[in-house]
Amino acid sequence: MNSKPSIDLDPQLAAAQRLTDEMQAELGPPSRDIAAIRERAAELRKWWNRGGPRMARVIEASVPGPFRQIPIVVYVPEGSAPLRPAYVYLHGGGYKLGNQHANDRQMREIAEAWGGIVISADYVHVPEYRFPCAIEETAALFEWLSRHAEQWGIDGQRLAFGGSSAGANVSLGAAIQLGGEACGYLRAGALVVGTYGDRTTTESMRIYGDGALYPSRAAVLVNLDEYVPDAAMRADPRFDCFAADPSRFPPMFIAAAQYDVFRDASRAWQQWLLDHGRTVVFKEYPGMSHVFLGYSRMVDQAQACVRDIAEFLSQHLSPAVRGN
Repeated sequence: MNSKPSIDLDPQLAAAQRLTDEMQAELGPPSRDIAAIRERAAELRKWWNRGGPRMARVIEASVPGPFRQIPIVVYVPEGSAPLRPAYVYLHGGGYKLGNQHANDRQMREIAEAWGGIVISADYVHVPEYRFPCAIEETAALFEWLSRHAEQWGIDGQRLAFGGSSAGANVSLGAAIQLGGEACGYLRAGALVVGTYGDRTTTESMRIYGDGALYPSRAAVLVNLDEYVPDAAMRADPRFDCFAADPSRFPPMFIAAAQYDVFRDASRAWQQWLLDHGRTVVFKEYPGMSHVFLGYSRMVDQAQACVRDIAEFLSQHLSPAVRGN
């Protein structure tokens, strides 16, 4: 019989999670109404997004998509380059929660550390929209930015894509959908604690998915059933990234957390890319759980992840060099 290893959460992360639990208690019992659940999730992010770097400009905007106007926030740090690369980030939230403001502080931190422009984008959620709607919307966003983002000082031919958790999966799926046509402008990917398909039988899912940490394996299964209810569609490479054409992928940064149910999926994704000759930077953050990036206000390892993303983006998309 396999014994479960002990979980030694980083003390800063443990304190951050206790504070979040206190905030949850102050908000009262959770509702079952999806709009109220989303509002509650947004309220819980407000304290964590306070403070941090100031931007030269923060632009609330929307761009045309297949289902609606896609809400985005454009974070423009100080800098003199007439056109700069941009990193397009999609929030996590189990395909159903979160919005373009969810990681406001982390977006500003990445923009300041990197010097490029960061775009935080929303995407359509379950249960209103199921696979592949979020991917189709995000693909439309990438394509639109490649042609029209100059109005915000962005070089549309130098974009990076990415996100956290479900957002990592959606952004990667959008890059896969665009295929060869995006190779000229999607120059890098930066993915944090990503879900890379239906990887629900891994060792990390077994040992960390009992509910002691977020998310539980049971919650992951529910989320996947809502997002891709047709089991046959889970072989689609836009969801199961391991089924995609590896030759299309640009250099990628992959961040994993030691105590995350998706840790082994991140490790496997890194190895798959390396096996297919792709350029990968992989970092696994000790003592961290799935939600660590959003706690950069209090947690040093989250700040380290921000710096690592910025360093990776600087290597592949220097804000000071046009067309690198």
